[in-house]
Amino acid sequence: MIKNKLDLKTLFICLLLSSLCFGQNSVPKAAMNDADSTLAQIEQFTAEYAKIMATWSPEKKKRFAEVFVMTRGQITIPKEPIVWDGEME
Repeated sequence: MIKNKLDLKTLFICLLLSSLCFGQNSVPKAAMNDADSTLAQIEQFTAEYAKIMATWSPEKKKRFAEVFVMTRGQITIPKEPIVWDGEME
């Protein structure tokens, strides 16, 4: 009787682990299409914005880097809200 319980417990654990390991690999096609669509939109936006940024003056590029580019471990929290005039033109 005890051996049966151990075998059932072992079988249950194996089934649970296999469902966790192998069950997560299946992603619905709709979710994949949504992710692809979102990625395409992000890539399009960044390509357009990169073209706009290429026309910025050196002062504006420097200001952008000072405000939005962070070095790991050296994040400073501004005392005043960030005001940025670099919207897409």
